[in-house]
Amino acid sequence: MSKYSIRGCWKVLIEGVLLALIIGKVRGGKFKSLGQVSIRNPWMFILAFAIEFGTLFAVSAGFEVMREYSMYLHTLSYLILFVGIITNREYPAMWVIFLGSLLNFIVIFINGGAMPISIEGLIRAGLEQEAQIISSGGIITHQPLTAATRIPILADIIILPPPYPFPKLMSIGDFIISLGVIMFVQKAMLQEKISRQNRMIRFKYKSRI
Repeated sequence: MSKYSIRGCWKVLIEGVLLALIIGKVRGGKFKSLGQVSIRNPWMFILAFAIEFGTLFAVSAGFEVMREYSMYLHTLSYLILFVGIITNREYPAMWVIFLGSLLNFIVIFINGGAMPISIEGLIRAGLEQEAQIISSGGIITHQPLTAATRIPILADIIILPPPYPFPKLMSIGDFIISLGVIMFVQKAMLQEKISRQNRMIRFKYKSRI
């Protein structure tokens, strides 16, 4: 399995969370506040990723029969993810994550079940090996961006080259997902600080009466 297939999925979330944690700490947030956030049906998120990566690992391990069903499994993982997000719709950040995921799903589904990615962009990002593997069809989650690609603006065309520590290509949907993750983590880390400030405001207001 190419390391790019892992970058394309996990790295977007991991880097978003790490950035959010850093920003949250700088703003005075607390890590322990994250444990106070209640997420409904967390198993749906776990199952969605399990299906996604289970299919990826199965194909890379030589179970070619899984390749035939990869589009259906990919679609199933997205549908489960969407249901999980909607069940937590009281969090505004979840709608942002939903939008980004939906944009990715649309371009993947309309192009046959794999995310189109710019081969030229991979080369410019210093990912020549990944470019070769994807060009030869070695990664079921990605396919080369061509003139026949539908809605190419939603494909992986945004280049994050070195000196960025994790060179990659991202889609508009990926950036929106990252924004949603940052919003969610920020809100969780700062909720105690915001509550304390609100109590102080109410106290000052009452003291004037």
